[in-house]
Amino acid sequence: MDFNLTEDEQIIQSTIRDLAQTRFKDRARDIDLNSIYPSKNIKELAELGFMGSIIDEEYGGAGGSTITYSLVLEEIAKACASTSVIVSVATMVALAIQREGTNAQKENFIPRITSGQTLGAFCLTEPQAGSDPSRMKTKAELVGDDYILSGQKLWITNAAHSDIFLIMAREISDSNENSISAFIVDKTKIEPNTLQIGEPEKKIGLNGSHTCALFLDNLTIPKENKLGQSGKGLSIALKSLDTGRIGIASQAIGIGSAAFEDSLNFAQEREQFGRRIGKFQGISFKFADMKMKLEASRLLTYKAAWLRDQGLNHTLESSIAKAYSTETANEITSNAVRIHGGMGISKELPIERYHRDVQATLIYEGTNEIQRLVIARELKL
Repeated sequence: MDFNLTEDEQIIQSTIRDLAQTRFKDRARDIDLNSIYPSKNIKELAELGFMGSIIDEEYGGAGGSTITYSLVLEEIAKACASTSVIVSVATMVALAIQREGTNAQKENFIPRITSGQTLGAFCLTEPQAGSDPSRMKTKAELVGDDYILSGQKLWITNAAHSDIFLIMAREISDSNENSISAFIVDKTKIEPNTLQIGEPEKKIGLNGSHTCALFLDNLTIPKENKLGQSGKGLSIALKSLDTGRIGIASQAIGIGSAAFEDSLNFAQEREQFGRRIGKFQGISFKFADMKMKLEASRLLTYKAAWLRDQGLNHTLESSIAKAYSTETANEITSNAVRIHGGMGISKELPIERYHRDVQATLIYEGTNEIQRLVIARELKL
């Protein structure tokens, strides 16, 4: 068992770390305070192939491993969590098309995402279908050579900046099928007003990642835009989420690492009662716990990534990594606020932003309660 990164992985990690720390980090405060879409960050990532680090080179990606994907998202999140979410979801859409799509679909849609020309939006959640997507009501009816989609989606990351939407809908056809299928919607080729995008949600964190509702009103797409087989939409979504959860775990590790390092530097300098606060056992033990859990989070996440790279089932490991890493990051950022005292809740420092940003990681790609259901199911309980 080799715990060392390959030479290529080390080069990619160093490259993305330099980009994130020298450019993204300085922009992160303004992005958060003013809810700015980080277009410069996305452009720079696309130029280096990092909008598709796990996507095949023939479609404009970097052709990297899942471990590489994890490293990239961790380093981005360490500097700007909003940017990491945008990249994660766009990559998840491109990956689903690469895995399930026809040659025409791959050639048409994936390069537009990896080049940074547009983003991809993953559209699963609905008002009555959050943790239970099987209750979705959005419908897709086959009429002649077209599908007509109608319904509503909520909490759609990248919606405001995407031309490519991967939409799960209940398929209705002449054969009376009523199962969930996946459809690719190209916003540049639809009739006006058939796809309306709501205003970005007002969130406590990840403010540069704009999350919106979608309203589909007799939206017409060619039948060639169905992704995969009829009735396989939930399967496509769940496979995507298995990889997506590795991405969320990596994001959480990045946010937690930033909070840990900033707090460690602070504790080595801040003095109270004539001593640096890191010398007090109550503080030093917090750092020991944070370090242990960060390292455990990385190992769990890298294991899930490694299993995926070997073509092995990783549903259990992805859920474990996602739940553990996000809860660890939440604990670390909470401790970071307290270690910094009054400055921990001041917007002068990024500490309070880390704690706000990490909250969403506990929820998206399946809440951690859902992760526990998945883990229990994988244990045959």
